[in-house]
Amino acid sequence: MDPGKYMLLTWVLILLVTTSISQDSYKVPVPYYGDESDSSYNENVWRLVVEKKYEAEGYDGWYNNRANPDWGAVDTPMRRRLPHAYSDGVYLPSGDDRPNPIKISQALMNGSTGYPSLRGRTAFLVFFGQQVVEEILDAQRPGCPPEYFNIDVPKGHPDLDKDSHGEIRIPFLRSRYDQRNTGFSPNNPREQLNEITPWIDGGLMYGIGKTWADALRIFKAGKLASTTDYKDSDEKYNKKDFPAVNNIRLPMANPPPPRDHYLKNVNRFFRLGNPRGNENPFLLTFGIFWYRFHNHVAQRISDVLFAAYQDPDVKEKFSIKTEYSREDFDRHYDEIIFNEARKWVIATHQKVVVYDWLPSWLGTYENGSVFNLPTYKGYNPNVHPQIMHVFQSAAMRFGHTLVPPGVFRRKLRKDSSQQCEFITNSDHTKDAGKEAIRTCNSYWNPQEPIEEYDIDQFILGMTSQITEREDTIITPDLRGFVFGGLDFSRRDLMAVNIQRGRDHGLPDYNTARKEFGLEPAESWADLSPNCNNETLIDGRKCDDTDFEVDDPCRMIVCLKEVYDGDLSKLDIWPGGLAETSADGPGSLFRTIIADQFARIRDGDRFWYENKLNGLFTDEQRVAINDTTLRHIILEITDIEEDELAGNPFFYLDTETKCNRIVGRARSEGYNISPGFNCTNSTTCQEIDQELRNENPNITDALVRRYADCDNTQLLAVDPCPRGTVNGSDINIVSPCTKLRTFDYFTGSEAPYILTFAAVGLFIILMIVLLLVTANINQSKIAEQRKAGRAESRRKSTDLSLHDVSEWQGQKEGERDIKVRMDIRKKSLLIFLPGQARPTRTIDCKRTDRLYAKESVDKARNFLLIRIPNEYDLVLKFDGPREKNAFLQSIKEFCEQTGITQRSAMLSQKELLAEAITKARRQHTLDKFFRIVFKHAFRIDDDGDMEALSDEDANAVINCELTIDEFADALSLKPSAMFVKNMFELIDKDKNGLVSFREFLDMIVIFAKGSGSDKAKLLFDMYDVRGSGQLSKEEFSTMLRSLMELANTSVEDSQIQEVIDSMFREAGMATKQTLTFDDFNKLLRDYKEQLDHANLNFIGMEPNQQPQAGGNQEMSRAKTVINARRENAPTRARKTVLKAYGEDRITRRQTHVEVKLKPRQAPARDRTMIAKKFTEFANYMENYRLHVFWVTLYALLSVAIFLERAYYFSVEREHAALRRICGYGVSITRGAASGMMWTYSTLLLTMCRNLITVLRETVLNRFIPFDSAIWFHKYVAYWALFFTVVHIIGHSFNFYHISTQTPGDLTCLFRNFYRPTHVLPKFHYWCWGTITGVTGVVLTLIIIVMFVFAQQYARRNVFRGFWLSHQMFYLVFILMILHGAGILVQAPIFWTFLIAPLTMFVLDKLISLSRNKTEIAITKAELLPSAVTGLTFKRPAGFEYKSGQWVRIACLDLGADEYHPFTLTSAPHEDFLSLHIRAVGPWTMNIREAVDPSKSSLLLQPIAWD
Repeated sequence: MDPGKYMLLTWVLILLVTTSISQDSYKVPVPYYGDESDSSYNENVWRLVVEKKYEAEGYDGWYNNRANPDWGAVDTPMRRRLPHAYSDGVYLPSGDDRPNPIKISQALMNGSTGYPSLRGRTAFLVFFGQQVVEEILDAQRPGCPPEYFNIDVPKGHPDLDKDSHGEIRIPFLRSRYDQRNTGFSPNNPREQLNEITPWIDGGLMYGIGKTWADALRIFKAGKLASTTDYKDSDEKYNKKDFPAVNNIRLPMANPPPPRDHYLKNVNRFFRLGNPRGNENPFLLTFGIFWYRFHNHVAQRISDVLFAAYQDPDVKEKFSIKTEYSREDFDRHYDEIIFNEARKWVIATHQKVVVYDWLPSWLGTYENGSVFNLPTYKGYNPNVHPQIMHVFQSAAMRFGHTLVPPGVFRRKLRKDSSQQCEFITNSDHTKDAGKEAIRTCNSYWNPQEPIEEYDIDQFILGMTSQITEREDTIITPDLRGFVFGGLDFSRRDLMAVNIQRGRDHGLPDYNTARKEFGLEPAESWADLSPNCNNETLIDGRKCDDTDFEVDDPCRMIVCLKEVYDGDLSKLDIWPGGLAETSADGPGSLFRTIIADQFARIRDGDRFWYENKLNGLFTDEQRVAINDTTLRHIILEITDIEEDELAGNPFFYLDTETKCNRIVGRARSEGYNISPGFNCTNSTTCQEIDQELRNENPNITDALVRRYADCDNTQLLAVDPCPRGTVNGSDINIVSPCTKLRTFDYFTGSEAPYILTFAAVGLFIILMIVLLLVTANINQSKIAEQRKAGRAESRRKSTDLSLHDVSEWQGQKEGERDIKVRMDIRKKSLLIFLPGQARPTRTIDCKRTDRLYAKESVDKARNFLLIRIPNEYDLVLKFDGPREKNAFLQSIKEFCEQTGITQRSAMLSQKELLAEAITKARRQHTLDKFFRIVFKHAFRIDDDGDMEALSDEDANAVINCELTIDEFADALSLKPSAMFVKNMFELIDKDKNGLVSFREFLDMIVIFAKGSGSDKAKLLFDMYDVRGSGQLSKEEFSTMLRSLMELANTSVEDSQIQEVIDSMFREAGMATKQTLTFDDFNKLLRDYKEQLDHANLNFIGMEPNQQPQAGGNQEMSRAKTVINARRENAPTRARKTVLKAYGEDRITRRQTHVEVKLKPRQAPARDRTMIAKKFTEFANYMENYRLHVFWVTLYALLSVAIFLERAYYFSVEREHAALRRICGYGVSITRGAASGMMWTYSTLLLTMCRNLITVLRETVLNRFIPFDSAIWFHKYVAYWALFFTVVHIIGHSFNFYHISTQTPGDLTCLFRNFYRPTHVLPKFHYWCWGTITGVTGVVLTLIIIVMFVFAQQYARRNVFRGFWLSHQMFYLVFILMILHGAGILVQAPIFWTFLIAPLTMFVLDKLISLSRNKTEIAITKAELLPSAVTGLTFKRPAGFEYKSGQWVRIACLDLGADEYHPFTLTSAPHEDFLSLHIRAVGPWTMNIREAVDPSKSSLLLQPIAWD
């Protein structure tokens, strides 16, 4: 069909329908339900609105296309029409060989503003275009995790680098893309996402989801919520019809306004369907505009629907029974009204965008004709509507060249005394006195100028203002001063446009032209229609002085220079922009835009012209086509008809408008005579007459369409011309605020420092608390001891007995003792409280000297008593009086015994440092014994002996043993007959001491002597008279001492029977005395045992014990007779074997064959390394099981750490914290997993019932369960190590997190909500999140636990240790909560915890299920070394195993304080015993409580678990 005839028929139909709709020339034709005067009108309304069944359009775009449900859906990949040009073919940005985007921007787009549009385009057209883009496209959100593709700012840039730093970069984040399905290969490259639907479906007004739409509604009469609908609304809005304010915190875009450079609360915005609708006041104007239009349409629908509802015929026809008031009616039918209004608003918007705005945007020619899309031919389900990359990243950005630097506001005529009065800005807009609202300073402060007046003033101002010229020059408000983040408040949007194209992998300019069927540019002159002659640019330079600044040819020359003349590298955006002419976008951008909107229209099943979707009738579609934007403006604003331009998109004078009408008529096939000329005085009557004369068949309606006359019959021209805005004129607009940067760590400094300093101080505080508490406890104990000593002195009648405190060493501490000077025995006797026998005797008979050294500083209460060959007695007195009394007693003792007393005065520190304590003496004795054995047995001691200095060597050689030390070395009592006889025998000089040589001689006998030699030694030991004969009595004494040595109690009659039997068997029954030969004969059956007999010395390792027979005899050794006393479990085992017989006891049989090889004496020059190696080898041999399990646990712990560290370093390189914290997050995540592992396995070491059972199984051969407590400590230190690493790592991570942009943090930590106006500082992450708070609390708890877990705390503040360890329940709860925040990954703690926790709970249930009972103490002993022996009656039915431990609590000391101890009694014995060393407050208190001298407390009950 001929286009002219087609248009004629269309307009005839439109005019007929328009006439039937209303005689009002500007009333909005929609919604239309027929002729209101028709008697069936109400019935039509009810049928079309309520009864009509149709599929309403969704919000998210899904299932618009039934065959391809995701076509046009939200958050789906954009369409790639052009071949991608990613640098790596997959995802790396294209254009790595192209010039810097900012240099391109400066070359092509820098110039003067203020030149008006050549076709009279208005600012209204431009900003309407922005809201069109917001309707169909949103790809602005950056990808997550963030990928930076920053733009280098050239050094000395006039706006972005004024100080010529040369290292400034504009932050640029790459777009979100389909991570699940794209970006894997060249055949499947990265595809960016369009986060909204490409349909023109009302997303701008209602959002892209039902939830969002519901948040905008008031749910009454189908309307959107207004500020007047809420009582708590801001008063400044109460009298105006604005959308409800965002007090419900809809997630609107909320960057910091660059003018103010700080974050503002999102509740200052209005609720709109477009999340970015509050970007600037001009875009917000359209957001409010469509809000008001929806409510206007909804009100009209509600009115006509309620009128229909009240019609009795309607009620009867449609069987309406329910009666509603108007208010109830509006609520009941709200959903129907809302969807009906939404349908009409969307349809109207579709028509205005595609048929009114788009033609004006794509091309407006000098003759007034426009570029139209192809005729709509109906819905095509094969058309993909999705936005193209090139449309998003280049073509649709053409409008940037038209954006003005500011916008005027014009008053309504009713509010002004003038015909055309433009508003001067006030202080409310922060630029008082200026004539226009500056674009660059209004970003994200849109409500200020609107709330001052209304949107009417902006509509009038924008329709009166001619926008910027169609060229390549971009206003500075976009090119250099568009908004950014706090860290970079201003950006060059043109550089961003180019960078965005490269981010999306767009190819070069000529490739795009070829793909769209256009001829490629062969030279740079082909780019611009304003400079299309190669001679104008050939050989020219950008800085030629004969170029005007805004000369289009100069800009092409500059662009050519930037690209080094390589046209093949030209980006699409600058190339397409260079094509711009007065008509509009060049051929490339026009083709792309037209193609995109044609596909949006043709592929939309809900397009208003689609007759198959059932949305509208033919008459309704005509009504929609008849609706113009001017109709809507006049309908919903207070603007009068004569105040508004005929076409809001253009400003035209009389001559221009006449030419447009004539040109359009000619283009549509109507005749206009060649001689008809338009002037500024041409009237509409002249045009009317010309049309009728040249076209006899034209209708009156079509004439009126072209000859748009006002009441004066003059051509209706646009009122109040205002021209354009010159951005450099400071009288019109204020200058753009300058670039400002921001350090995101600002505000975090103090909390960061204080938090970590507080943690450090907390550690110190806990240590101080420990020390103070320990000091208090020690003071209390000291006071109790002091009081006890005072009480003892008060009650004592023995004046020679002194109650004092003995200082035993730095580790050993103090103990209460009683000292008596025995003049008769010439000895100092040391007694423990409550004991009648001395615990130590210092024999002074061997010396003529006694040294007494006093402390002269501090309390002056220390006294050191030194006797040669004895370790020192260091005494601490309660006061000077007690010390002086003791000194007087010492003086009298020395005078009466003839001992010379030598005194000295030292400082307390020097005195204690000089003191030879028992431990220090023992250290010397250990060296003594080792050297003896080395010489006697030629033992290689490289791994066991320390290198001796000359001083140490002399001390060892000159060392002499007392009988006590000799007995202690044999692990025997000094009073033992064997000890006394042996000591007297080897003490050859009879000085009461055994010298090095004397001791060595004895050892040599056992080392190298034969059985006869050892028998002779034994014979001489008991030949006390030295007669060479043993009487039967002396032989009996020898046997008794040997039985005593074996811990065997034998009656005298039994001993006598043994002696008689031995004598009879030897044929000496009648003899009363034995010679040595007789003795040998008597012991002939034991000759072999004597050959290999040895002595076992305490303190010596098994491999250092002297072996009988010398090195040559070692391989023959089979039986060893040890003189060392057996411990209680060994004695118990032998008792059981004796009671039941060895053949009745099932036990593991282990055969160990040991082959001994003689070792050569080490060379004197053996290196220290060899010695250490031997020592290490011996240690490994002795503790091989421990080493194996410790090493295995360490390897597992390290493996768990490394697995997580590797995962976050490599496999999660681009995720979450890894992107901003680097390898710090790898370390912390590895440490976190290590913590989970170690803290979980700690529970296993606390399963005491399980460990007790496993100790008796075969597993005990492979796992040293007896070391469970030590292993518990080992695991705890691993846990502490990982905890410290985790904390230190997070100290760096928190810093990195606190320096990130809000957008990055929102991406990386989606589970942490924060208001958009709140900048997440360190204190937010540390103190405002569950992860941070629990982490801090965990740190503090762990500090408390580990400080009070130290040996010092256990000994001095046991209750603190016990209470702090009860906090481990909190540790696991907090660790679970800590991971529940999902800061980095989903919680995985349960994978480590579930098994250990289950076992621990079951073990705990077993403990709880056992009966706790109270049993009385039947016997209490205060033993040496501060050991308390307790004996209990064994409860009936109580069974236990050797080495089992129990928990006890002294009810008088605290019923809830239980302490574990190992049973020292044997399982077969009818009593239970414990031996408790007093090393801490509780053990000291229990020792005090059961002191036998306090008989009233002896039988107090003990709680037993």
